[in-house]
Amino acid sequence: MRFQITLNMPSRAGNPVHQIIGESAARSLQEFLEELQENEFVIVREIYKDQESGDYYPVGEVAINPSVIGKIKIFN
Repeated sequence: MRFQITLNMPSRAGNPVHQIIGESAARSLQEFLEELQENEFVIVREIYKDQESGDYYPVGEVAINPSVIGKIKIFN
């Protein structure tokens, strides 16, 4: 399942928060939250959007520390 994850840390562009689209094996938001509560880091497959075509494509895995997460929502 894909999630939009807002991190309380600056982005490369200098914005005060950083958002990523991450794909997880979790089958629901609740399941993803349980994984976050049980682990110091979680690994998601990061997804980027192609600005020209609007298609989404994976760019690799990233480990996220749940202590910097401010908001998560299901990404449709």
